[in-house]
Amino acid sequence: MNINVGKNIRMSEFIDSKDGHSLLLDLTITSSIGAQPGLENISEVLRQLNTVFDGVIVNPGQLEHHANLLGGKSRAAPLTRVDWTNAYRDKDFCLPATKITRISLSNGEDALHLGASAVVSTLLLGFDEELESENIKSISLLARECYRLSLPLVVDVRPIGHKISGSNYAGSIKLGSSFMMEAGADALILPDCDSETCRLIGKWATIPVLLRFDEIPSAEKIENIFNAGIRGVVLSEKALLIPGFDDKAITLKFFVHH
Repeated sequence: MNINVGKNIRMSEFIDSKDGHSLLLDLTITSSIGAQPGLENISEVLRQLNTVFDGVIVNPGQLEHHANLLGGKSRAAPLTRVDWTNAYRDKDFCLPATKITRISLSNGEDALHLGASAVVSTLLLGFDEELESENIKSISLLARECYRLSLPLVVDVRPIGHKISGSNYAGSIKLGSSFMMEAGADALILPDCDSETCRLIGKWATIPVLLRFDEIPSAEKIENIFNAGIRGVVLSEKALLIPGFDDKAITLKFFVHH
């Protein structure tokens, strides 16, 4: 008997139970750096794309205001990001970050009341030890709450701190993946990485792993990452600016699921 049947049912809302693959769209950058090109009208984006993607990652407020455009048999499942960070603000931003922080904005119970199929939490890597330890503690406690609620926890691993370099980038992704599986994550979102790292994590991970892209990956790239054991693709908000994105997203969905 599966004691986490509720969690498995919710996971199947955004990870296809037939092929085990998933195609997600992440629209949550607006909470940190404001509306970006292509995201001036999230309602319109959701109307156009909610039947193309298996799931859409949104902030709690956006889920509350757009519940009619998400979920159900034919629309993308809502996943809600429950934290906020200023880590994406560079020196050219109108309010540049002088100290990197990350805070929780919501929790599993709130996400469940909003109708979310899963919660998404961010693991920031490459910053100071205090931020890293608080980040891991926060996610670990969230995992325990989500377990009690039978709510999937997806962790978005972001190796973007000043300590990250070309020499330790892949190692940071592996380390972050290990941390989060130990903490109790049900799925991982990782940045695109080299084929060796994909194969290692895909073979070793005991939970679904998805890769994040700013552009639409080619059919060959998708085939390679799936052969390596990766289970899905997450497109960032930057992909919305690609000419003909709507049609290309439909083609991408075919590649992911067929």
